Amino acid sequence: MRSTAALLSTAIALAGVSVASAETTHVYPVTLTISVDRQARQIDVSVSSDAPAQFCETSMIRIRRAMPGKDKVIARSFPNDLGEWHLKAPPALRGKRIYAEVSGYRLPERPVECLGARSRTVTAP
Repeated sequence: MRSTAALLSTAIALAGVSVASAETTHVYPVTLTISVDRQARQIDVSVSSDAPAQFCETSMIRIRRAMPGKDKVIARSFPNDLGEWHLKAPPALRGKRIYAEVSGYRLPERPVECLGARSRTVTAP
């Protein structure tokens, strides 16, 4: 009888811990901005969020070409420490419609979840 009561109290305590940890997960939206510098033929992307310690600003950025069907990934990289990324536009992209995106993810060791984001579509220089 004692072992059943101890097992039941342990199960209740563990259930309470899992519920409590799910409630404390912090979800942060990500803002993704893309711009083009036509003179320098450069694409600039910046990532920002309200998450502490740049958790969400270090997400991998993908530049995609907007096209019918599945959009093609043109480039991918991690931003610098300021949450920015710059790319010299290849001649093949001139005049094409492009956008930037980051995937959402959850940090397994911390109760932080970063939401995915997509920038507006711009014309490559």
